[in-house]
Amino acid sequence: MIVSIEKPEESDISKVYLMLGPACNLKCRHCYQTDVPMPRLHKTIHEDVWKFLKYLKETYAHNPKRLVFWGGEPLLYWNLIKEVVEKLDDSAFSYWIMSNGVLLKDEHVDFINAHEINLSISNDGPLTAKVRGVNVLDDPAFCERFNKVKHRCIGITTHAYNIDPYTLAAYIEKRLGQITLYYQYILECTFDMDADLYDFDLQAYQRNLRRCRMNFIPDFISGDKNTPARAALRRGVFGVERLVERRKQGLDDEWYPECCPMRNEMNVDIEGFVHACHNRTSVIGRVTDGYERLLTSNDDYFRKAIASKTECLSCEINDLCRHGCPLNPMSEGQRRCCEAEKVYWQEAMKTVLDGHMQGVTFLNQNRREVSKKSETEGEE
Repeated sequence: MIVSIEKPEESDISKVYLMLGPACNLKCRHCYQTDVPMPRLHKTIHEDVWKFLKYLKETYAHNPKRLVFWGGEPLLYWNLIKEVVEKLDDSAFSYWIMSNGVLLKDEHVDFINAHEINLSISNDGPLTAKVRGVNVLDDPAFCERFNKVKHRCIGITTHAYNIDPYTLAAYIEKRLGQITLYYQYILECTFDMDADLYDFDLQAYQRNLRRCRMNFIPDFISGDKNTPARAALRRGVFGVERLVERRKQGLDDEWYPECCPMRNEMNVDIEGFVHACHNRTSVIGRVTDGYERLLTSNDDYFRKAIASKTECLSCEINDLCRHGCPLNPMSEGQRRCCEAEKVYWQEAMKTVLDGHMQGVTFLNQNRREVSKKSETEGEE
């Protein structure tokens, strides 16, 4: 039976990465896919994948799932994207394309807007070209075209060249106006990565995040989600609040990676294989295997990976970063990235503490809700 989730009520899969393939038009120096073989572009989607997507559509018609088109560079697979969107009901999924933007044309924009697709462009600020080889935001024609997209945002990876959220936000706003900034993760160091990418100025990074911390609560209360402070610390503040709530409820710590594969996310390639990670060749089964079997295979895969990262077990932020990327082995470069991660989570924890002292919690921050304790509750 073609079902990837046999017991949907027992799972919380809210996002599916449809892995179109690793072909890309850039060679970003911090890419996690640098060791993935570059295949020929696939031209067809396996029948099992169509049945899987149809199953999701029918099962979750009342609760649309996020379907992320993932590369490589997704725009190299444009015909596959169009085929999926045109065959499926637009209301069944919230579609996302994660792109470097270099190949974006007017025809893409027209289709994206017609089907309410969300387009996220990767950009790391003024020095993006030093890392990615090109900076599309320095091209006025691109900025004009991208600004025509109805649902758009910028995806950011933090590395040594962009540790100031305010400088980065000002640079992007000058070119694109007000736009949502989505900080994904702090750099994870691969063995062949150049040292300048992870040579963080930790003191400067801490000063910058401290500035964000001082502004986060006023920005949060004002309801403005797109400030530099909220963009930079959103992931960390939510992660800390979530951990606090789980501890209050006596729930076990979440040992699995922060990306929550096979819990919040599912990674499926166009041949029907399910992967533990959408950036690695990491097959754990097929979409025909059923949720419970895939979950077991996934957990076995990550437990083995985590077992090798013994340094993480004694780290004070391990409950928050959850081993970083368990598939990325420890190295001197990664230790430097971990130091930056510690700075980040420490400022996130201080932000949450500041909020609680003022009677503000942030768990519903994406809904612009502020939860304040009453004076009586504060005394208890």
